[in-house]
Amino acid sequence: MQTYRKRGKIKALRAAKEKTAYLTESLGKQLGNVIRIVEPRESINNYTLSVQSNMISSQAQSFSSFRTIKLRHSMIARFGIK
Repeated sequence: MQTYRKRGKIKALRAAKEKTAYLTESLGKQLGNVIRIVEPRESINNYTLSVQSNMISSQAQSFSSFRTIKLRHSMIARFGIK
């Protein structure tokens, strides 16, 4: 589960950089270096729910009862502008 969380956070940061780059370029500027990255705290309730879901799924007797667990990642990144 940690590997998926790490991958999701990396994808979220890359998406933030890409979006910030094209918005900055639309103003005739260039994206600068990263100033700050903030990782919002994960909700304990969501984590508990996914753990419970995993436990229930691991106790399932057939594969048809497995469910997909969706992870949502958000990162806050601040960039300089050149």
